[in-house]
Amino acid sequence: MERGVYSAATGMLAQQALQEALAQNVANATTVGYKQDKMTFRAAQNMALQRLSGASSRGVSIGEMGMGVQQDKSYIDWQSGPITSTGNPLDVSLAPSQFLVAQVGTRTLYTRAGNLQIDGNANLVTANGRNILDTQGAPINVAGKLNITIDERGNVLSNRQPIAQIQVVQADTTQLEKEGDSFYRTTNPASVRLAQNPQVRPGSLEQSNANVMEGLVHLITVSRSFEMAQKALTTQDDLLRQATTEIGKV
Repeated sequence: MERGVYSAATGMLAQQALQEALAQNVANATTVGYKQDKMTFRAAQNMALQRLSGASSRGVSIGEMGMGVQQDKSYIDWQSGPITSTGNPLDVSLAPSQFLVAQVGTRTLYTRAGNLQIDGNANLVTANGRNILDTQGAPINVAGKLNITIDERGNVLSNRQPIAQIQVVQADTTQLEKEGDSFYRTTNPASVRLAQNPQVRPGSLEQSNANVMEGLVHLITVSRSFEMAQKALTTQDDLLRQATTEIGKV
């Protein structure tokens, strides 16, 4: 009977983990360049069942009994989000698997959030104020320059004259992990290289690939599944209580 408790409990834990991932996706449905998280699950380790043939010996095998479900993997869905035209000369979207390079503290991180701006120090920065780096790995400063725009190769222009080039890298997305604030870090530096053919679309942004309505429907389904597993756990607990209090009276 305890096996029923384990199965129901693992089901609740799995649904809770999925609910957290879905809620994160819904919350970032309007975040520029956001990539949603997805999860996979697998059956928990099964228990082999054998027929008892004596007081202390085991008989022939009669099959297996599952112990519920458990989280297998969490991965990033790299499917491209919709591209919207903004007309803003500092907005850019990129080809798949290409990333802008930003300086975050002492680290170099990568992002597809192309809603760039110029800060109070005349540096080209991300929406959260992190310096965008050029092909030499240095921050891009436009002090004293006018009419700043960005072209299809990532060149930063002033009055249509190039003054710097944004560093655009090509990355193996299987080697990237989320850092937060739409940034990614690599687990293998060799998997990130300077893009030989940077494809920058000025005046446009890649939106989140998370769909609000789809996410809300999944959240409702997960919530109901959690409630069902919870009821199953409560039922198993009641049966165990009856077994320990009533059977002993017989």
